[in-house]
Amino acid sequence: MLRTPETAATPWRHGPFKAQLRQLSFGQTYEDSGIELQAFKPRSRVFCIAGAGCTARALAAAGHHVTAVDINPLQLDYAQSRAADGPLRMGIAERLLVFGRNLAKLAGWSPGKLTDFLNLSDPDEQVEYWDRRLDTQAWRAAVDTLLAPRLLGICYASPFIESLPQDFGLRLRQRLRRTWATHSNRSNPYAASLLLARPPIEPNAPEFPIQFVCADAADFLEWCPPAAFDGFSLSNIGDGVSPEYLCRLRVAIDHAAAPNAIVVARTFAEPGPNTLVNWAPQDRSLLWGVVEVSRTAEICPGGKSCCTC
Repeated sequence: MLRTPETAATPWRHGPFKAQLRQLSFGQTYEDSGIELQAFKPRSRVFCIAGAGCTARALAAAGHHVTAVDINPLQLDYAQSRAADGPLRMGIAERLLVFGRNLAKLAGWSPGKLTDFLNLSDPDEQVEYWDRRLDTQAWRAAVDTLLAPRLLGICYASPFIESLPQDFGLRLRQRLRRTWATHSNRSNPYAASLLLARPPIEPNAPEFPIQFVCADAADFLEWCPPAAFDGFSLSNIGDGVSPEYLCRLRVAIDHAAAPNAIVVARTFAEPGPNTLVNWAPQDRSLLWGVVEVSRTAEICPGGKSCCTC
């Protein structure tokens, strides 16, 4: 595992949560790696935000040459462990989800209802069940209250709160319903993971070893040789960062990108005027407002303005 100097001004250095740095942020990756698998050409050289290691492992199992980078040493060590079949652990995100599931039980979401719902495979039936049995007034009120900026600020750092829609509860509920109307629940492991905490399906062992690097993304890409990568999986690195950092990251991506390289970037924000194509409806992980897939010449991570670059 390589380590590079830390020089970038980015809130990801401390993570999105108001917690000690020595705590794991994420035990799972809440992103549908099927987006990257569809977007990247076979056997690409891929730069990937490591996170919990799920996307990096899925890409490596599909035959891509993956470099997984994370600014958080603890998170990177965990991703490396998971790539080697290490045990699942709960991070801060998972503990918050446990709290949310317990509140959902008070709103009428019994394990039996959720199991029946997740066994459905027809989107029309799923939407009907959702509207009739799960999308209750109590559930809506609980979500809108818990995801209000004031309460989120108890757990999340302010830069990440500012990147969210003000009506995040409503937007999240709309994204859930969009998923039920688009994808089969029965074949969607992300739905079962979110609603019932079922362990994710493990991909095959990586075909090629994953290179893990502890570094800021922009730092690392600036030090790479030109044309080093054919694909970039950026997670939601654009959430909570400044326009100046986004500008720097875009220039670094252009430097490290091979001709016709593809960038996949996610954000919790709603689509904006700079969003070119939104793949969020195709992402089965339910949570994202924008999943942008574009060429490096077009990319601005998170669909935001990148200062004057």
